Amino acid sequence: MSIGSTITDIFSLSNAKINDVTIDVNNKRLSGINDVTIDVNNKRLSGWTRVSIRRGIEIMPSTFELECTEPSDTHSALPEGADCVIRIGGQAVITGYILTVTRRLSASEHILSVQGTSKTTDLCECSAKFQTYQFNNIPVIELIKAICKPYGIGVKTIGAVDNIVIPKFSVILTETGYEIIDRMTRAAALLFYDDTDGNIIVSKVGSETAASGFVEGKNVEEASVRRSLSGRFSAVTMILQTTSPLAAMPGEDTQISQQMNDLTVGKDAIDPMVKRYRPLLISAEMGDAGYIVSQQRAQWEVNRRFGRSQSVQIITDSWRDQSGKLWTPNTLAPISLPILKVNTTNKLLISETVFRLGNDGTHAEITLMPAEAFMPQPIVLNAANSGVVQAMAEG
Repeated sequence: MSIGSTITDIFSLSNAKINDVTIDVNNKRLSGINDVTIDVNNKRLSGWTRVSIRRGIEIMPSTFELECTEPSDTHSALPEGADCVIRIGGQAVITGYILTVTRRLSASEHILSVQGTSKTTDLCECSAKFQTYQFNNIPVIELIKAICKPYGIGVKTIGAVDNIVIPKFSVILTETGYEIIDRMTRAAALLFYDDTDGNIIVSKVGSETAASGFVEGKNVEEASVRRSLSGRFSAVTMILQTTSPLAAMPGEDTQISQQMNDLTVGKDAIDPMVKRYRPLLISAEMGDAGYIVSQQRAQWEVNRRFGRSQSVQIITDSWRDQSGKLWTPNTLAPISLPILKVNTTNKLLISETVFRLGNDGTHAEITLMPAEAFMPQPIVLNAANSGVVQAMAEG
C-alpha cells in the first residue's frame, strides 16, 4: 500500500480512515479499531506495515516507530522535529515529535521509517532554568507545573496529591526537569509518567482495574513467569553511620554486638520467603525526625525487591481489553496461567505496553508485576518537620 494514497487533511476527515472506526465490542463491530495513523502538518498518514508503540510507568518519554513500504513523495509531510500525534483507531496514544526519518532503498524494496517520542523528551534531556533555585513552602504540583510549562507540557493529577507542600527545596543548577520531578515525587510517594496527550500524570500506584485480564487458552499467545530470590534479603536493618564500632577492640564480641544494637534504627523489615541468613544494612538519612522515613525505607526495600522478583511477560493477540479500552500502564489486571502456576484472583499492575504490528499480525507485549514493585522510594528532602514527611507518616 502506498502511504501517499492515504494522506488526508485532518480538518476535513470525510475521506479519512477515522470515519470508518466503529467500536462495539458486544456486537463484534471493530472496523478500524486498530488502524494506526500519524497526524503531522495537518495531514493524517496511514498504511503502515510495521508498528511499535511503547509506553510505561517507568518509561519517559514514550516512543514509537512506524514503517511502510513503497512510500510516495511524502517527505515534506514528515520532517524531523515536526509535532505529531500517533493514534490507534482514532484515539491518541502518543503526542510528541518526529525525531528521525530514515529512507532505505535496495533492488527489492523501498522503505520509509519514522521514529519519535512523546513531548516529555525535552523534560528528560534539557536543563531546567529558574529565576531562583531555592523554593520555600511550595506545593509539589505547583513546582512540577512550573518545570513543565516552558516545554508546553501540562500536569494531570490522580487522587489527593495536590496538597503536599515542601517547606524547602533546592534545585541543582545542571539538573533536568525530569531529575527534579523525580526527587520531589519520590519524597511524596508518587509516580509520574507520560499521558497520551504528551502531558504527564502524577499519581499514586494505580488502583483501577482493566475490564478483563489475561487468561491462558483465551487471549494469551505466549507467557513467561519469573520468580526469583536474587537480590532479596532475610532482614533489612536501618543503622546510624557513626564511628562507634571503631572504638571496640578486636575480639570484644559482646561490646560490638551491643554497639550494633545501639546503632540500629527501629525494627528490622523481614522478608519471610528468604529462609537463609541474608542481612542488609542501610544507612538512615540525616534529618529524619523520629526515623519515620527510615522505617518506611526498610519496608520499601523488602516490598520492592519482592515485587521486582515476581514478573509476568504476556504476548496477547489484542491491543484492548474486552471493553475496547487499550491496555494502559498503571492499571491492574487479573492473570490466570495455570500451567505456569499462576492462577490467582490477585491482580498485577501493568508496567509497560508495547503495541506491535508486522507481518505476523497485531500483538501486544505486556509486562506486569505486583504493585509493590513500583512504590516510590521514601527519601528525606528536608529536616524533621517537613510537610512531605508528615504526609507520608499520615498516609
